[in-house]
Amino acid sequence: MNRNDLLKEMRDSIGTQAPVVFFEKMIDVMKLLFDRIDDLEKDLKETRINSALAIHWEPKVAAAMLSNQINVLRQDKETYFDEITKLKKAFVEDRITQNYQDFCNFWQDVLGWHPFLEYK
Repeated sequence: MNRNDLLKEMRDSIGTQAPVVFFEKMIDVMKLLFDRIDDLEKDLKETRINSALAIHWEPKVAAAMLSNQINVLRQDKETYFDEITKLKKAFVEDRITQNYQDFCNFWQDVLGWHPFLEYK
């Protein structure tokens, strides 16, 4: 349910329905807020990583990005089998993490998007 509908239902329940209905909707609002906070914290962490790499290239951070992306893609192994295989090989060989240009080119070739300019 989107937040506007949920807030409208909360407003409409005041004085017309039992207070329990309002508080059930409030719980739904809190869940939406907490989910949004979690998403923002995740985005902030990635922004900090990207900022650090923009200042000074760090191969360990790039390797961690590879590892994280492998974990994300594992949620749908059948669809991303080839990508996972290529990322694992790159992680083990640790060559493409050594400089910014190689890393970005590899990431774009395998995943189709820039690791620092776009996020999927």
